[in-house]
Amino acid sequence: MIRLSRRIGAASAAFSLLFAAPSLASAASGEWTSSPRLFEVRTLAGQPEQGNADGSLKTATFYHPYSTVALPDGKLLVADSANHLLRVVTADKVTTYSGLYLGENESSQPLGAYRDDVLAKAAFDRPSGLSVDPQGNVYVADSANHAIRKISPDGKVSTLAGNGLLGSSDGTGGQAAFYNPSDVAVDSQGNVYVADTLNHTIRKIATDGKVTTVTAPSTRIIEYVAGAVEEAGDYQDGPLASAKFNEPSGLVIDAQDNLYVSDRGNQRIRYINFTSGQVSTVAGGGGYADSNAYFVSGGYVDGPATQARFNAPEGLSLTDDGALVIADSLNHAIRLLKNGKVSTLAGVPGEPGQSGGVPSAAQFNHPTDVTVLKDGRLVIADEYGNKLRVLQPYAKPASLPSQQGASVLYNGSLVPSDVPAQLKGNAVLLPLRAVGQALGFKVGYDKTTGKALLTRGDTVYAISADDRSVTKTVAGKSTRLELNAMTTVIDGRLFIPVRFFADESGLDIQWDSTARAVVIRSKTF
Repeated sequence: MIRLSRRIGAASAAFSLLFAAPSLASAASGEWTSSPRLFEVRTLAGQPEQGNADGSLKTATFYHPYSTVALPDGKLLVADSANHLLRVVTADKVTTYSGLYLGENESSQPLGAYRDDVLAKAAFDRPSGLSVDPQGNVYVADSANHAIRKISPDGKVSTLAGNGLLGSSDGTGGQAAFYNPSDVAVDSQGNVYVADTLNHTIRKIATDGKVTTVTAPSTRIIEYVAGAVEEAGDYQDGPLASAKFNEPSGLVIDAQDNLYVSDRGNQRIRYINFTSGQVSTVAGGGGYADSNAYFVSGGYVDGPATQARFNAPEGLSLTDDGALVIADSLNHAIRLLKNGKVSTLAGVPGEPGQSGGVPSAAQFNHPTDVTVLKDGRLVIADEYGNKLRVLQPYAKPASLPSQQGASVLYNGSLVPSDVPAQLKGNAVLLPLRAVGQALGFKVGYDKTTGKALLTRGDTVYAISADDRSVTKTVAGKSTRLELNAMTTVIDGRLFIPVRFFADESGLDIQWDSTARAVVIRSKTF
């Protein structure tokens, strides 16, 4: 019999290999984590509109996809949270893996439920974090059922711990109770760690099924309105047994079987060293706006880890070289912690949206999880965007012409030129006409001044040979602008620097040293 569970108050703000293509640069190479400039963000699957339709990657729909994990067979498993389903993404389609559609409530929201059974008959309520052990068992933080579910390789869903009722008790199996657990992580010994979010604690499920609380519960009380008080999370580093958290929401185990934690309410990334028994803050900071604030004030700062700031960090993933990727949900950005520094991999901080594009211009809408694939791509669960996004290398032609100098690519296509580009110092130069036609300028010549002209709309650039500057005229007003390289004449043809005019056109321009190509791209698409 299916038992419908009552939804309790949520926390704040609340592939075969994926592509059958040649392997891309490994996340362990270092280049992926330190130089993402030649990557781009695209939609892997999903639409802005919510839904639960299976089908092709272009037509399938999700409703608040919260978490992803790569399965042993290379498929991608998705916790489609608001649909109460687990979905599978392969190279060409999305299918339902487990969970039931039971209709909608009076608010037109899908109904969640709690049922152990085979995949096709099991039910979930707001499934959130996912993890897989070496034997292929899948663990699910079934958030609104306040339980940790387990899916065996033979396709049976069982409850590992919890009983569908919220609480904070330890014990074995169904004797234990949780309160909106958000994530799970499994160590090499088979121990399962739980981010017990609204209990503000980290829990451990040992291999014998016994649940213990490994951190201290919060005792902080706030007066959220006059005369009304409530328990809230707290913050304390130090010995594990006395460490405190505020809505821990993301977990990942490192190679030493220690645990990184997204401490969402404290705007910090914490680290639990089980060998030393100590908890430390490895990135983030800030304080409460006042003593009655639920959460530390969020912010956005890149730089040294102790000075960096986050805004509700959630899902975590580790690259092979130990860099930590962070879904910074309310900054709508993907952040990277490496070598003691925090940087932004992708997203426009503070600006939610749907656009794909180069990493610095692409937008997300409340990203909640990140999964580094073996081929180096990064899958992002874009929760409020109802999409799965992917950060991947830019597309370039399968082969480039063998020639001296460099090639120039514009939005993935080779810029046609009957003569090769010229390398001058750190600049790439192309014939005037090739640049003009590729970037949408009208190419002309001023017989009076002897200058070449590039015209687009009411903007005109007047260019001379052997000059390091150009005259830019907009609506009759002229200014002199510096080029990044001197123009030159070769065999009677005027060569001009590509970068300047790409920048002036609002395009992204990068140098691919491996392909010896200048890559010009629209910033969003």
